[in-house]
Amino acid sequence: LCNANVDESLNHLFLECPFAVQCWAMINIQIIPQLNPFQNLQSFKDQLGVPFFMEIIILLCWAIWKAWNDLIFRQENPTIQLTKNNFRGEFQLLLLRAKRRYFPWIEQWIANLA
Repeated sequence: LCNANVDESLNHLFLECPFAVQCWAMINIQIIPQLNPFQNLQSFKDQLGVPFFMEIIILLCWAIWKAWNDLIFRQENPTIQLTKNNFRGEFQLLLLRAKRRYFPWIEQWIANLA
């Protein structure tokens, strides 16, 4: 997803790649480069401050992964907006199986992504 001549690794794809950093920033999460991946996950949890933080993290990783696959297999250039739309669509599907008590928080969180 980037033009840096670095080994493709999970850490690079999801945390270090400038495209991934922009994707995290679009949901108001800042990556702290000095932290290891597990410390960054804890930081994400703290930054999000919602009980469904892990769903957010997983779905954004999924959206980044899909953008990478579209580039590799379909030669489609990824964009932040397309990745955001993909993330929002997946998150809307999450409502189909989310606990009812989380609905107001989830709906509010999605609305704030505008």
